[in-house]
Amino acid sequence: MKAYDPVIAVNVGQNQLSDNSRAKSCADIPYTPEEDAEFARIERNQQMSEFARIERNQEIALLANVIRTSPTTSAEAIAERVLDAGYQFSGSAVRFK
Repeated sequence: MKAYDPVIAVNVGQNQLSDNSRAKSCADIPYTPEEDAEFARIERNQQMSEFARIERNQEIALLANVIRTSPTTSAEAIAERVLDAGYQFSGSAVRFK
């Protein structure tokens, strides 16, 4: 089957989600305070999650640099280097997948 198969393709007209002809006449509809607050909350959460992702990637890079200095692939030797570098792990926070 092709990505576009004219036999099963169905032509549909524009609907309220895709109809741009109303863009000008609906442009003056104001947002409610609740909508504004919700959009602001969503944007804050996205910014916070982006910051957390960047911070996590930096931590991973630092940890990887410490691990690379280990002259062995022994798990104990790597763990020793990580602890010597100052990393601390909380036993209650460690989860295995």
